Amino acid sequence: MGERGQTKASTTATAGRVMLWLGAAIILGEAWMLLAQVETFWQGSGAASLGWIAALGAVGQKAVSFLVWNDGLLLAVAAKVLVLCCPLLVTAVGIGLIRKAELAQAQEFAAKSGQAGEERP
Repeated sequence: MGERGQTKASTTATAGRVMLWLGAAIILGEAWMLLAQVETFWQGSGAASLGWIAALGAVGQKAVSFLVWNDGLLLAVAAKVLVLCCPLLVTAVGIGLIRKAELAQAQEFAAKSGQAGEERP
């Protein structure tokens, strides 16, 4: 039982670590792509000639009007937000699997320590 439980906990911990790193890599890639799109959008707004505050207001107004006046685009934005949450879910599941495996290993160690304590005279 102990050997099988330890193997299962090790496999669970490995799967959790893989999911954690996969989620982190996806989040990093999505953030990089989002920043690239924002930078392109910012260059087209005329930030250099208007100044930062005026350019930020102009970009905000342009983005809001683009979202509001295009039918179905608001729904597409909501879908994109849900898709962006998937890497967070994968990361959270990975952390949960790692914690579950560590808890199983700690319980097994406590059980072995209890048995060793009982065997001593």
